[in-house]
Amino acid sequence: MKIIQFLHSSADDGDFGCCEPSCYEGDGEFFDEDDFVVLTDTETGEEYPFILVENFEFEGEDYCVLIDPDDLEEEEVSLFFMKLVESEDGEEVLTGLDEDEDERVFAAYEKYMDERDEAEFE
Repeated sequence: MKIIQFLHSSADDGDFGCCEPSCYEGDGEFFDEDDFVVLTDTETGEEYPFILVENFEFEGEDYCVLIDPDDLEEEEVSLFFMKLVESEDGEEVLTGLDEDEDERVFAAYEKYMDERDEAEFE
């Protein structure tokens, strides 16, 4: 299982182009600085910027929904699902999902979003 360290980030934390929230949020409605995270691959040390869109629970586990900030200008964005766990030293880390778990979590997230959308219209 690949463990990825989960760090909150500000725009000054890395050289990722423009990770400043203002680069993505237009009039300030969508994302704020707390939504930006950097994932560090513990095997390679490589860092990846993401926007944390949402947390949700499924089957007693906590999952995070992430998107790549570079995808925001696209018509469709890719969603990345990671499991939030506590490491042996008590630190919160995100772990990658195997293909089966990823499919189950994606289906559960779609159902969650559909139910949430239906509740908004009631």
